[in-house]
Amino acid sequence: MVDSRACCGCGACVAACPAGCIEMQYGRRFNWPRVDESRCTKCGCCVQVCPSAFLLGGTAPDFDDDLRRADYPCHLVHSPDDAVRLDAASGGGITGLILHLMETGQADGAVVARCTGANPLAAEAFLATDRTGLLEARGSKYTPVSSGTVLREVLDRPGRYVFVGTPCMVEGLSRLEGLRPVLAERIILKVSMVCSGMSSRESTRRYIADAGVDPQAARRICYRGDGWPGRFRVYGDDERLLLDRPYLEDAVVHVVSRDHYLRCWNCVDHWGRLADVVACDPWTRDVVEHERKGWSALMSRTERGHEAVTSAIEHGALVTRPITMEDMLGYNRPLVLGPDHPRHAWMAAYQLIFRRRWKYLWPVMRNLFRGRPAGLRTTLKARLQTVYYY
Repeated sequence: MVDSRACCGCGACVAACPAGCIEMQYGRRFNWPRVDESRCTKCGCCVQVCPSAFLLGGTAPDFDDDLRRADYPCHLVHSPDDAVRLDAASGGGITGLILHLMETGQADGAVVARCTGANPLAAEAFLATDRTGLLEARGSKYTPVSSGTVLREVLDRPGRYVFVGTPCMVEGLSRLEGLRPVLAERIILKVSMVCSGMSSRESTRRYIADAGVDPQAARRICYRGDGWPGRFRVYGDDERLLLDRPYLEDAVVHVVSRDHYLRCWNCVDHWGRLADVVACDPWTRDVVEHERKGWSALMSRTERGHEAVTSAIEHGALVTRPITMEDMLGYNRPLVLGPDHPRHAWMAAYQLIFRRRWKYLWPVMRNLFRGRPAGLRTTLKARLQTVYYY
């Protein structure tokens, strides 16, 4: 999986390994699992939980057709507490929801991530069990996160927890539940962010350095927050502000949309099809021009997701405004994929270049003839790099 550049860095394999011989490595660019071959029993559990296994098998995953057929309950929400709302990515909807579940005894904590400490570029996934820990995790992390690694702690620690991650992390969790049924009892809610791809931490490092700040001096990185749509801020020792720039000015271009995992370019699940609740920003011209505190757009894809969101609204933990399913999808319309999407061309390039499956030669050539290279350059570059993850 690692040698084939198929890894998405979710970390589910770490929790799945019964021999405990897999550990995540946090490279300069991406996260990836390293296996202690001397202890590996070749049981195959790591492959069973891997959300990227379809690439090695040569089978294209199903597109999320439910997005086109279903009518999921959707809401615009924000936390009524400005201390939560303003430093979140968009309204504090997820933080407010989890705080409600913890304060009402429905959850004992949440698997989340923070960018703090001696190396904030290596986002730390952890189990937050109180308000202080949860508030440390506010805001987006546009850098590799391996939240699946924390599931090893969840397996060893009885309780009821919320899991927050990207669609591939949620898929890794869902696969792991098949191997470890107790996990399905302990994870009471799966929350996924709408995701267009996981950016490398090298993108953040270069952005900070190009701004004249030494990345090694960073002790806390806030990709969003301080209102909406937010500001990119870097803090040093003693919380000294080292860098402060509007998120939409250039951070969204130089950090968010650059240098993703190759696996991200072969992804067809941007909307967390296995999650209970899906969250995103309400990206519309009107909101961008007039909103300054932020709203979170939430879509409940399961009954338990709907119950959790409804409970938070009824108890006043979330302020709400109703929206339609069409409104929700409209906030990230380019990520609503169908069978005719170029993602199939990306997968064909991967199968040809990495797996040497020659039946994909014609689809790749056909796209080239049509002037649509569709991932050929990026896939070739990844194949030729001797050091991909750094």
